[in-house]
Amino acid sequence: MPKAAVKLFREPQNAKKAAQELKSKGFSAEEIGILVRDKGKAAKFASPKASTEVMLPEVGAAFALGPLAEAGKKATLASLLDLPEETIRYYEFGISVGGVLISVHTDEARLPQAQQILRAADVLVAAARGEMRATSPGFAAAGRMTESDPIDAKMTGDFRRY
Repeated sequence: MPKAAVKLFREPQNAKKAAQELKSKGFSAEEIGILVRDKGKAAKFASPKASTEVMLPEVGAAFALGPLAEAGKKATLASLLDLPEETIRYYEFGISVGGVLISVHTDEARLPQAQQILRAADVLVAAARGEMRATSPGFAAAGRMTESDPIDAKMTGDFRRY
């Protein structure tokens, strides 16, 4: 039975870049599963006819491509991904707030390569834009602030200046 590498993307363009990178590295469309809540986002990955509408407990109606389309036919997302229920609920919540779930269903020999591509997708998109990726996505980028108040000073990472 093929194993799966899975990642939830907050930004659709990062998910699209990951899917493109997976295809360029030899993964077929039949190996790449995509799950989104919005049909418009699903159309960014394939033609609207290629997506299957699935019902998920936390999400409601969602659109799936590839192996994840089976979630709406005869299997559940939990059985397709073989992950703990808490993890599945996390992924379903992420999809419900606009995230894109990508899974790669392949043999164990190619699984590390798929995981590496999924992890690197956010960094590749940021680098293409000329942005520097923060070490933690939990810290929001600071906007323009005044220099008069240290609390409002521009966040550059070098806090000794303030």
